[in-house]
Amino acid sequence: FFLLREGGRCGYIIMDPKPSLLIEKEWSWERERLLPDPSSNEKSRSGISVVGTFFNFAKASIGSGSFALPWAIRKCGIVIGAAGTVLLGLLSVYTMQLLIECKQFVSKDKELSPQERRAFNFTELGKRALGIPGKWAVNLSVVGCNLGVCAAYMIFISNNLRWAFTCFGSVCFTTWEIYAIVLPILILLTFLPSFRWLQYAAYIGSVFLIVAMLVVYVYGANNPFLPVVCSAVVYMPPSWEGVALWFGVTAFLFCVHSMVIPLESEMAEPRKMFFILDMACIVVIGLNLPFALYGYLLFGEQTKGYVFENLSGGTFNNVVRILLSVELILTFPIVFKPASDIMEEVCLSLATRINSSLTKKKSPKGLNEQTPKSLKQLAIMFVCKCILRTLLVLVSWGVAVGIPRFEICLALVGSLTATVLAFVLPPLFHIIIKWHHIGVIKKSFHIIILIFGIAATLLTTGVGLYSAIASPGGTTSCEEIFQYCTAKNEYPKVIDALCSKYGQ
Repeated sequence: FFLLREGGRCGYIIMDPKPSLLIEKEWSWERERLLPDPSSNEKSRSGISVVGTFFNFAKASIGSGSFALPWAIRKCGIVIGAAGTVLLGLLSVYTMQLLIECKQFVSKDKELSPQERRAFNFTELGKRALGIPGKWAVNLSVVGCNLGVCAAYMIFISNNLRWAFTCFGSVCFTTWEIYAIVLPILILLTFLPSFRWLQYAAYIGSVFLIVAMLVVYVYGANNPFLPVVCSAVVYMPPSWEGVALWFGVTAFLFCVHSMVIPLESEMAEPRKMFFILDMACIVVIGLNLPFALYGYLLFGEQTKGYVFENLSGGTFNNVVRILLSVELILTFPIVFKPASDIMEEVCLSLATRINSSLTKKKSPKGLNEQTPKSLKQLAIMFVCKCILRTLLVLVSWGVAVGIPRFEICLALVGSLTATVLAFVLPPLFHIIIKWHHIGVIKKSFHIIILIFGIAATLLTTGVGLYSAIASPGGTTSCEEIFQYCTAKNEYPKVIDALCSKYGQ
């Protein structure tokens, strides 16, 4: 969701960190639509429709992370998992509304031009609330979240392709061999100057994700719910560690706060934003929670971190795995873009300061303004950007190699960064910006949310790090993959023998 100023054009990007959508509009060819005449009334204002905004939010919360939810329910039990998912969803919507209230309050500032009001985002809100520390609190959280999501994507892609290629070719591929194929492709995609056409991969990916969910539902319809029959389901959390891991995965699911302010600014009818958030919350919970419970009740204690790995072999299942992987490969650079933009801005600022100190003459415009550049300067800037982006991709790859378990990576990213973006920064900014305009009860409630967010961040991050260190292994053995590839999509008929698998 960061402003871009390069190539003589100005634009913006709205970014989804879990499964992912890009909306890019350029000033040079959509000036009137992006910044209409402020004298025009709201009825004549063009922008994103209510349906389009609703789809953006719904798509942002339904993605690869949804396939880790059954495992999260297994870790914390049905009662905490179901009730907690609803409560976290409602709390996330409330903190999104706090961001909108802050944005609307700040927009009343007469010193802001119409362009500045339309370009306002989460980072600018942090700067308004806490100055430079607030800006960097948002930026660092976004960088950590997006690079963490990219790492989770790499794990997801490598696992799916490894299973599919092994089943199709009857030759076991290692994770390193898959990374050797995929990593150069991901790096080259981040070099693209524009991701305009890649945004359609997000829409196609939504279809693939829904098909994958339907595959799990169909699998359950053709087989008995053995964990329920054998009383092998957990209703209460077996350990507090499990609750912490569930919290990280679920927080990751609902953390789309970076999209809220930019989308509200581009809506044709921004007054309906609160209604859209409420409806999107209902739909997201209505789709993800039943899927999470269904997947856990279907496989019980055998539920894996990526529930699709519980399914037996079959050509259609492997095709779905490949399609999901292709979709994530195409959306990888879109998720990667905000992190690279922030780091490029930092590097450019440092280069400007170093250049100024060496020449002992500070340029009034600086290197990052729209000053004419020679072909050599543009080439050097492009090479530097490519090197930086390559290093950032390698950082994400290092996280994926160090934490090869998809569910643990999601839980850690959700605990460390998504919780800060969802439950720490919004109430903090709202308290600071609207301190003299809210009552004591609302202040107290927001302070409680803030304390909850800080405590949850510290505790769940600690548990996530411990889990990543204590159980680093995540690669499925070749024997197990071959077993699933050749298995028939049916259970043995003798229920007593089946229940013995669960120790009953």
